[in-house]
Amino acid sequence: MAELVLQSGAWHARVLPDAGGLIAALAYGEVPVLRTMPPSSRSPLDAACFPLVPWCNRIAEGRFDWEGTEVALVRNFLPEPHAIHGHGWQSPWAVESHGPAHCTLVHRHDGAAPGWPWAYLARQQIVLSDAGCSITLSLTNLSERVMPAGLGLHPYLRRCPESRVRFAAAGVVAVGADLIPTGESLPPAHFADFAVGAGLPAGLIDHCFTGWDGTASVTDDCGTITLVAEVAGLLHLYAPDDPAILCLEPVSHLPDAANAGAMPLCAPGETVRVTLRIGVA
Repeated sequence: MAELVLQSGAWHARVLPDAGGLIAALAYGEVPVLRTMPPSSRSPLDAACFPLVPWCNRIAEGRFDWEGTEVALVRNFLPEPHAIHGHGWQSPWAVESHGPAHCTLVHRHDGAAPGWPWAYLARQQIVLSDAGCSITLSLTNLSERVMPAGLGLHPYLRRCPESRVRFAAAGVVAVGADLIPTGESLPPAHFADFAVGAGLPAGLIDHCFTGWDGTASVTDDCGTITLVAEVAGLLHLYAPDDPAILCLEPVSHLPDAANAGAMPLCAPGETVRVTLRIGVA
């Protein structure tokens, strides 16, 4: 199925299951809430939002050790040397169910290539209502051993020159030139005082904020976009020099957590999930 169109009241969205299970557009009335994907594109890098599964952000050099065995992953974002964002965003998803204002997509991995030696089922539920858009991403371990299991969502929010970002956090994880954590922590206002609301400074921000309370907002001349996440204690902020790109990503673990021994674990048959609710005010 090439495209799903969802609508509930003033909310409407477009979803592309076979292009990475991505959302191509989300708007309230005539005002985009997430950026709108060009009609001719099928690239997740142009999307409004895409799923992160079974890990988030980067795994350094696409390798990590698990129970004494090296796991080698495809370096899927060349020329970058790391494996990034998991499999889901670059895999087709099947439509499990679909109605006027909702859809459920599924993505299966059999534990073979491309290098992730655990079988899993990922499910993404996208629901529109008067309150906005709710996205729930879940991951079920179908293998017979414990699996490292990372989940997150990668929304590209509307960004304007006057955009002010607001969220509270305890700290910022420092990264090196390779964007892999150094082990150091920076104060939460290192880039700007986002706790009271601030514009985005010049330069690249590609950092994870710890101690996040699960809420955030972006305010501009068109109004305020609100984000509420469940079961995601970390917020990854991606804001490059490109004035059209702003991502506030709820994630379940830090970048390169697989090499730091800090990945969340999922037992055989267990299901883990994360939910993001997007609204306007």
